[in-house]
Parts: sequence; C-alpha cells; structure tokens
Amino acid sequence: MFVKKLSVETGVSEPVLRLLLTILFAYPISLIYRLTLVRPLKTKWAPFIRNLYVVITGLCLNYFFNGPHIKHSLITTFVTWLFCYFGNIFGNRVLSAIASLLFNMTYLIVGYYMTATGDYDVTWTMPQCVLCLRMIGFAMDFMDGEKLLKSKPPFNAKEKITNTNEKSIDTKKDLQQTDSSISTRPQRQPISFEKNVQIATLPPLIETIGYANFFGAFLIGPQFSFHLYRKFITMSLYPDPINIPRGSYWFSLKSFLLGALYLGVQQVGSGYFPQSYLLTAEYAAKPFIHKLIIMWWTGKFILSKYLGVWTLTEGACILSGISFNGYDDNGNPEWNGLANVEKLYIFKRLIFLGNKQLSSIISLIFLAVWHGLLPGYYICFSLEFVDIEAEKRWAKRFEKYTKPLYLPQNNSNSKIMFGRYLHQFIGWLGQTCGLHYAIISFGLLQWNYIVSAYNSVYWIGHLVVLGLLLLDLILPKPKVKKVAKADKETNGTTKVDKNIDRINGYIRNDAKIER
Repeated sequence: MFVKKLSVETGVSEPVLRLLLTILFAYPISLIYRLTLVRPLKTKWAPFIRNLYVVITGLCLNYFFNGPHIKHSLITTFVTWLFCYFGNIFGNRVLSAIASLLFNMTYLIVGYYMTATGDYDVTWTMPQCVLCLRMIGFAMDFMDGEKLLKSKPPFNAKEKITNTNEKSIDTKKDLQQTDSSISTRPQRQPISFEKNVQIATLPPLIETIGYANFFGAFLIGPQFSFHLYRKFITMSLYPDPINIPRGSYWFSLKSFLLGALYLGVQQVGSGYFPQSYLLTAEYAAKPFIHKLIIMWWTGKFILSKYLGVWTLTEGACILSGISFNGYDDNGNPEWNGLANVEKLYIFKRLIFLGNKQLSSIISLIFLAVWHGLLPGYYICFSLEFVDIEAEKRWAKRFEKYTKPLYLPQNNSNSKIMFGRYLHQFIGWLGQTCGLHYAIISFGLLQWNYIVSAYNSVYWIGHLVVLGLLLLDLILPKPKVKKVAKADKETNGTTKVDKNIDRINGYIRNDAKIER
C-alpha cells in the first residue's frame, strides 16, 4: 500500500520503485550487520548467527520485492540443494550439476515465457535470473569438490565452524597461515570467483538459503561463489577479524552517491533522448550525423540506468564487508571484491573445446538466453562479440606502434605523452560508440523497433565492425615474435579470467573508463 501510494506521488512505476527501495533497504541491513556481527563473537555459533541474520533479512527483502512469488526462489534453491544431496549419496556429482543447470535454466525460461510482455519486465524473473546462475555455480563448485575429496582429507564444514571459537583468535598469525594467499596479497582481480572455490562437503540447507538470498546481492547481483560467502560468515575473509581493514564506509558512500548520480543523469537525460524517439519519422528525417549523435546519447542514457542500479547494489555489499579484496601494492585495503562477472563458470568449462572464440560465442549465447527471449538481447550480445573480436585483432596490428607509448622511460617526452593520450581517447571513443550503438537493441528489445532504429542510420555500426573484420582477413598478418613456452603457459588461468572480464564485463569496464 505504501509503495503504491509513493508510486502515484512520484510518477515512478510500482515495480521500478519496489526495485529501488529493495536496493536501498539493503544499506541499513548491511550497516547493522557490519556494526554487530563483523567482529569476533565469543561463541562457537558465531557463523550460524551471522548466516541466520542473512537468511532472515534476505528473505524479508525477497518477500518485499516478490511477494508470493518468493516461492520460485525457495523452490529452485531447495531443488538444487536436493540434486547435490542425492548426487553425493549416489556418487555422481557431475550428474547433479548437469541436472541443476537444466532445471534452473528451464525454470527461468518458462518464467520468462509466462511473464513476457514484450518489454523489459521488472518481475520475479529479475532476481530469479541471478539466483539461476548462482545455483548453477553452486552445483558446479560442489561437483569440483569431489576431486578435492580424492586428493586430500575431506573438509568438514561443521567441524571448522565448531572450532572457530572467535574469542581466542590470535590476530593475524593463525589466519594468515590459512588465507594469506587470498587475503593479504595484492589483488589484481575481484575475488568474486577466486581460485580453489570447490565445495567438498554439502553445506547445510539453511546456509545455502543464506547464500542464495544474501541481502546485498540477491536482486540484481553481483555474483560470487559460496566459498566467498562461507569465508564471510566465518570471518576468515579478513587477515585480522579484531581489526577490520579501514575504508569500507567511504567506498560504500562513494558507490551510493555515484549510483544516485547515474540514475539522476539517466532520469534527466532520457527525457531529452528517449529511446522511443528513434522510432519516429522526425528522427528518420534528420541529417545522418545528427541521427548518430542522438543515438549515441540515447545509448548512453540507457546504459546509465544499469550502471546506477549496479553501483548502488555494490555499495551495500561493500558496507556489509563482503567486498574486501586484500591490499594493493601500497598496503591499502581494497573493497572492490564483488563484480558482475557473470559467465565465468560457463566459459572456463568450455576450455576443452580448445578455441577461445567458440567458447566466447557459446558463453554469449548463454548470456543472451539468460537475459530473456526477446530478439534485442541476442542482437546486442552478438554485436558485442564481433566488436570485441575486431578490437582485439586491430589492437594486435597496432601493438608495435602503441606499446612504446606506455613505456615508463617515455613519461617525460611530451610528444609521446600526447600520442598516449590520443590513443586513449581514440580507444575510449571507439569503445563507447560501439557500446552505445549495440545497447540500443538491448533497450528496444522488439525486432521491428530495432530494425526501424538501425535502418535510420543504415546499420552503420554493423557495417563498420564487419568491414574491419573483413579487412583484417584480407591484409597480411603482422609478424609475431615467438614467446617461450614457459612464459606462454605461466598464469594461464589469469589470462583466461581477463578474457572473461572483457567479454562478460564489457559494459562494466566501459563504465570504469567513463568514471
């Protein structure tokens, strides 16, 4: 009733308003958790208490957003847990992971079909798509945990929790022995999906429910592994639970203000550049350059909407303390541990194909299906793949010219510095033009709307990027120096992870550039 009345007064639709309020309510919940539970508790039940707080508050927020449709969340969480339970009993965790993937994706797709209106719908399928991926990842990590059991003595989750008597933690000494490789070393990538996240033994159902309904991330992400969640509730995420690293309050406030700024800019900007204007005869009659400029700004404001809600959500996660990401090279704590890197589980498990391009294509197809059934998703993500492929190929061709621009010894050379800034500007302009052009289809979604908008600019974005790819195939390949096998194989996983970040975090990376 309160939301409905507020919707009438503000002019914001009730589903969107409920979405924003759910994100904002996560802030006081995170603050209470941070002030009361992110510290040593003199009881062996401390992890259980923390998880119980997450379960209660997460389910309350879930019910506030979904109402009776919360049943979908509970059903899929419980069924996934049962798949893992019986897979473990019958000694076939691989089958349980496959069953989980098929069940969760089918449930989500049927949900899309049942609720589709031809527009971007703010319904129970929004948190369900986040949960779908989270449960698929949970089952896959549990599948991988079987190898861990065979390689060393089984990890007993209950025993670890029982023995974590937090009144006797010896500051950094004990914890650095177990988690120093993760918590104290400088991190170059988010720990959302760090290495060695296998789940050796099936967690209790109530802990799985807490993971599925984490108050700061159940609605629109970000995604993270169960391994990280367990480190969060057991306090092993921090080198010293008595002295929590500083800076989280400031970074949380920064994310909140930045998210609010994005949404404010989007609200104003979309009034001047509504996406519906791209479908009008007036727009089609404008000069070509004017149409490109209008489309660029329209795409930017479509993007700002997503950046706003993502950044607001990350702020609540930072405030809770789960985003701690170790220390930088100067010893300063980092709070950027959660990110919307959504397809890591799929991409890395396609490595057996032996072809990164094929793995990327399948991952992007999965990403499109995961978003919904409307054509706009598939057009957007297919163009995204082609954009990245063209960028990668031409960056390689110009590498011998651009690499010297970034050598430290050239920092004092004004001409080279000008070349560096020019290269950065061209890269930024190319990325944003490609991104803002592609996201038009993500905003319009319907095939006839997309065709109408792109017809007005003669499909220029598609022609340019396909032309660049064709030209790359025609021109002679640049000579590449042979790299030693040892160097090529070093940090192979890291290279794959970076490729994942580029493919699946393209929008996010562009946001960081614009910031």
